[in-house]
Amino acid sequence: MITQKELMLLDDFLSHVQTTSDIMNHVAAELTDSQAKQLCQQFAQREQQHFQTMSKHLNAGQKM
Repeated sequence: MITQKELMLLDDFLSHVQTTSDIMNHVAAELTDSQAKQLCQQFAQREQQHFQTMSKHLNAGQKM
């Protein structure tokens, strides 16, 4: 069972992951170097996937 404090910490973590993804997308949009742009986009996509996976598991756990 996850405590309320643990849920709050996970929520903070998810917020940071989402923010990181948003920042990397913003940086990618500003870059002119195609390799750097692609690297930032890949990082942002990976962070978004982490966010979605964690959210899915947390939502599944709350329904139990």
